[in-house]
Amino acid sequence: MSRLFICCFCCLFLTGCWGMKEIDHLAYIHAIGVDYEDDQVIAYAQLISFSGLAKVEAGGGRQKSTVTIGKAKGETFNVATDRLYHAIQQGVSWGHIKGIVFTERALKKGLVRDVIDVLDRYNEIRHTIWAFTTKESIEQLFETTPFLDYSPYFSLLANPTDIYEQSSFVQPKRLNQLVAASNEKAVVFPLPSLAVEEKSWTENKKKKPMLKIDGVCFLHRYNKQACMPRNKLDGLRWVTKGTGRTPIYIQPDGKMIGTLVVREPKASISYKVKNGLPVFTVDIQATGSIIELREDISEKQIIAYAAKTVEKEVQSLFELGVKEGVDALQLSNALYRQNVNDWKKYTTNGVVPLTKDTLQRVHVKLSIDTYGKSKK
Repeated sequence: MSRLFICCFCCLFLTGCWGMKEIDHLAYIHAIGVDYEDDQVIAYAQLISFSGLAKVEAGGGRQKSTVTIGKAKGETFNVATDRLYHAIQQGVSWGHIKGIVFTERALKKGLVRDVIDVLDRYNEIRHTIWAFTTKESIEQLFETTPFLDYSPYFSLLANPTDIYEQSSFVQPKRLNQLVAASNEKAVVFPLPSLAVEEKSWTENKKKKPMLKIDGVCFLHRYNKQACMPRNKLDGLRWVTKGTGRTPIYIQPDGKMIGTLVVREPKASISYKVKNGLPVFTVDIQATGSIIELREDISEKQIIAYAAKTVEKEVQSLFELGVKEGVDALQLSNALYRQNVNDWKKYTTNGVVPLTKDTLQRVHVKLSIDTYGKSKK
């Protein structure tokens, strides 16, 4: 009898699941946005339903996804996010966030460091979320969903690597990469810019807005330096580690005669001191496959034209960087990695002062391995 009494008494102190929330009783934040206007920080939250996603993964049919957007203002990012709770009817989960978007106004105000400081102190949010900037309305970005009733879970905002692996131009970046780069004095960080494309696609005979990456904003030590459109960033793909598959269009004299797909180019940067200043050489090695050829042209001519194209694109990006005061080729970081004493000697605020003579040479070594179908 005494043993039974002791067991019953001990059961009173056992923990249980009485405070556990049902998963369908929580609001799941999928993405957050940060803007700045009229001396106020504006926080956005995109909420999505996972019910339709669960049905698709279980083999069921798709159902139209619902997107809900919250917006609140405050003196700081933390105050603004706290005010999101005022008019929400359910508990909120921050553990499923896939992306964060800063407007260019937020970058200019220097809010990136403050926002990351808040996120650092909140252990629900992972630092592997995708990071973007935009010059457009965050509400419009968050309202733009994939076609064919796919969940926003599969949008460019949440899954940018799928398309990048097929067509590599501007590399997606994660928040932890932004933090790591911004803590390095020699690194200039290219933050991808999101926009809404309204001309390319239709759905049910109506224009279908879709997300796209339309450029890059360069940051140094969390601070915005300059933003550049995608059509001026072709050279960035040749010096970016991780570029997978990217095309070169063969069009001498402006006439399209073929396409060469280049895979996994590798760039290395070296320097020497000339007339008391560092000058740099960029070496690029790549292998490609011809996937279109409309006229007879020798392999030697194709390689020469493609190599010249790569050289021109890298040179153009460098010249734009000189104009905008941005080390887009990461020359300063290369100097830092190779000789920290020279880096200290020749840099200002960790970055090499750029002139038209800073980049001495771009050398491209390109080969062709297939003329038809390949495994990639």
